[in-house]
Amino acid sequence: MDILGRIDIRRIVQTGSFLLLASILGALLTNEPLWLLAPVAFLITCQLIIDFRPVFYLLLLVTPGALEYHFESGFSTDIPTEPLEIVLMFTFIFLVILKGELLQRKFLLHPVAIVLYFHLGWILVATIYSQDIVISLKYVLAKAWYVSVFFFLGGHVLREEKHFKIAFWCLFIPTLAIVINTLIRHNQYGFAFSEVNKSMWPIFRNHVNYAVFLALMFPLLFRAAAWYDRFSWQRMLINTAKVIIAAAIYFSYTRSSWLSLAAALICYFLIRWHMLMPGVAAAIVLTIAFVVYMLHDNTYLQYAPDFKKTIYHDNFSDHLESTATLEDVSSAERIYRWIAGVKMIEAKPVIGFGPSQFHDNYQPYAVNKFTTYISRNEEKSTIHNYYLQVTVEQGFPGLFIWVVFLVTVLATGQRAYTRGTPEQRPLTLVVTLSFITILINIALSDLIEADKIGTMFFLFAAVIINRDLLAKGTLTKAED
Repeated sequence: MDILGRIDIRRIVQTGSFLLLASILGALLTNEPLWLLAPVAFLITCQLIIDFRPVFYLLLLVTPGALEYHFESGFSTDIPTEPLEIVLMFTFIFLVILKGELLQRKFLLHPVAIVLYFHLGWILVATIYSQDIVISLKYVLAKAWYVSVFFFLGGHVLREEKHFKIAFWCLFIPTLAIVINTLIRHNQYGFAFSEVNKSMWPIFRNHVNYAVFLALMFPLLFRAAAWYDRFSWQRMLINTAKVIIAAAIYFSYTRSSWLSLAAALICYFLIRWHMLMPGVAAAIVLTIAFVVYMLHDNTYLQYAPDFKKTIYHDNFSDHLESTATLEDVSSAERIYRWIAGVKMIEAKPVIGFGPSQFHDNYQPYAVNKFTTYISRNEEKSTIHNYYLQVTVEQGFPGLFIWVVFLVTVLATGQRAYTRGTPEQRPLTLVVTLSFITILINIALSDLIEADKIGTMFFLFAAVIINRDLLAKGTLTKAED
């Protein structure tokens, strides 16, 4: 309140008006629309001085509709989310220096947070030994504001369910608008599989990013509906959105997204029966057994595709059928890159090639028998399996720390649900399920560095810690 008393509103209006006129003139003279962000940045700075929490909610509000912006120099960023993340990161660091009690000691020393520190520390070690340290440092910087803003700051802001309600609506409203617009556009193409990417571009790069984001939002709708009375407009809107978003996920034609929701449904019962961790242990054992089987005596060579048959199908039913027979080009290309990744791991099993180093180094390790007609990889995509990517770029120690982090988050979610009161359990359950949808999807995609998925990954991890602290009765309540 002391800060508010010292602020001259008239000067803010005058300065903002001047900046608006100057930015319009600058945009016209240079033909660069980014000048128009100057007055917005000024107003955000004013709000940060007063209270940074509304700016955090603003970041969540613009996240679903963020756009990739490519500069002529070749540099690209996500507008307006990435600039907001950087501003919020430095603001939060500055405020922590001035007022250290902003951070909860129990949050910072929680097992999930401690394992995350090891994960980030090993990324730095892998960066030092990277094949291209400059590119790896860019990766580290992006990871820094993801973790700072969505894990630490998000953990500070979203301590209680009433705060999560605000966050939900900030994400939900733009997401629903985007989904409706996408379905309308896709309908113009007759919901054709071949035209699916056109329907959500440029807001989403492709149908995979779109479907994964919708999948992680879907479990949250069930808790959100229960916040309101049966015939309230909020509950009717959310219930209607369940149908719309479910239809959007179906018409995204994204197999991993469908699989993630099926896994979330299974995990719903496992968590309620307090059996999630045995289920996780079984999944890890089965995965290891499958990898050992495929590598033993080079068994994977038996699954090499026929180059002439691995094509991209315009019809989705043909696409599914070809997936089962490994004649779908996207599935075959994944195997091509996975095999290359395994060969890279054999070459550098301890320290890896360095963050963001798969694309520039995998071709010499590829097995020609698995080549497809898109193996030139003109879009410069990566390995399409984040677990393999971590191992390639950070070695087996990096994979071990990463898996320990994921298991710790899941164990925390299960414990928070088990210890929580009947009022606390529903939110804990749906956030853990949303986190699980991401874990399933990254087995077939590389999305932890994607702006709309990776950010939610760290946010959900922070919320799960707070749910655990709340269940223990040790959560420090934030000031309103």
